[in-house]
Amino acid sequence: MRYCANCHVLCEKECPVCGNRRLEEPQAETPVRLATAQGAKSGMLEGLLQDHGVPYEKRPAVSAGNTGAEVYNFYVPCCRWREAEELRNVVFPSPETEAAPDQSLEPEGKPQTYRVKGEVFEVMPRRKRMFWRAFSAILFILLVAGVVFASDAAAGWLKGFFA
Repeated sequence: MRYCANCHVLCEKECPVCGNRRLEEPQAETPVRLATAQGAKSGMLEGLLQDHGVPYEKRPAVSAGNTGAEVYNFYVPCCRWREAEELRNVVFPSPETEAAPDQSLEPEGKPQTYRVKGEVFEVMPRRKRMFWRAFSAILFILLVAGVVFASDAAAGWLKGFFA
């Protein structure tokens, strides 16, 4: 499996959370997000990981919103991810786990939105993103050309004024 350095998740071709396709080969000790849990499920998952001797890191989930309960992301080393995944399935038996709680999923399983520092953004299809990048580059070139022509005209006017 490959690793998304932005979201800290393992995936095959594309990150299911942010859509990143530039995935890395994870190292054995790379922290991988196992799950996001709150309340009793958080305690159950932490207890199972401790009982089975799986090293983990428990971090507060910043982008989970104000749900009233404390929400935590659990990270495990990549080399112990499969073992931890089996333990996670005990706490979260359904396939729709809370691994990315702030993502609303389309029926195909791709996220429609993502959050960065509390701000929600819509995931843009690749063709649309490429169009807007090209359009922005063309507008920038036209802006630079306009400034150059305007400064040239101003310099010509000043030259004519003093000639």
